[in-house]
Amino acid sequence: MNLRPKILYLDQNAWIALARAAWDKTVHSREHAALTVVVEALNAGHIVTPLSFTNQYETMKVDIPVRRAHLAHVQVTISGGKVLRARRRILEVMLLYRIAEATGIRMPTASGDWFLSDLWFETVAEHASGAFDDVMSPAVLDQIKRRPQDTLFDYLVREDGRVRKEAVRQYSANSQALLTRMAARRQRMAGESLALRLRAYSARLMLDEIDNILALGQRLGLPWRYARDIGAKLGKSLVSDVPIMNVERQLAVRLEDQSRETTENDLRDMAAFITALPLVDIIVAEKQFVNLSRQAKLDTQYGTRLLTSIHDLTREMLAPAGATPVRL
Repeated sequence: MNLRPKILYLDQNAWIALARAAWDKTVHSREHAALTVVVEALNAGHIVTPLSFTNQYETMKVDIPVRRAHLAHVQVTISGGKVLRARRRILEVMLLYRIAEATGIRMPTASGDWFLSDLWFETVAEHASGAFDDVMSPAVLDQIKRRPQDTLFDYLVREDGRVRKEAVRQYSANSQALLTRMAARRQRMAGESLALRLRAYSARLMLDEIDNILALGQRLGLPWRYARDIGAKLGKSLVSDVPIMNVERQLAVRLEDQSRETTENDLRDMAAFITALPLVDIIVAEKQFVNLSRQAKLDTQYGTRLLTSIHDLTREMLAPAGATPVRL
């Protein structure tokens, strides 16, 4: 049997714990034991540990240069510069395959790690999309391809505080707009059943993505111009059948049902969970989204092991798995 490396996703707190272990193994002996397990599995080729946009953003937010550099060094060393692709790209591929399956169109078999990229900037957008044409020369792209770890480290620890702070400011402004919409939706749906709130969120997701869905259908050669062309059966099932959409609605609805106010940090954590949970083998993250995912039985549905501490990682857990599944 051909064994494959498991994919381990670490949230930012888990990365910080590993960075502490690398800094002082005596003071942080338990964390160092976990770091040893991770590094042994990595060196044996048993795991891949990609970064997400959330990881990159949180590291760039660290204001103390020494701490930022140390954390970045640990992240680029263990990840090797490999990242989870942007939500938009993952959603596009999942939708394409689901539409093709439902309409009897044959698609080429996807590789088992199609959602990972060796280009660390593809946490934001695909290079092929043209999003970086005005800011990235062919020479820079070639440098990133040849030296992914070095270039990612330089990006994360850049000393131009003005650039970093402006990026944080813009992200926070966009997050605040989303938080405002979530608060309004929470107020509208107060007292409604979980089932009704899930249906309402599914409808919103479809409305948000309808133009994209129609365009993808046309790319597959389908005569789709209007929402009705998709068909009632496929239209109703897309959100529940496309993993990244299903995880989003399950987590967002449960997050909005909590009594405490949703924060910008919650949005970043949820964004990473939405992308990672249906695709990776193991997630180490804070209790909130682990618990929400377990409530929705997402870990069972997608076969993802959810942990709340790096101390729970074991050599046996990180051993390579069987045949590579195509996660679509």
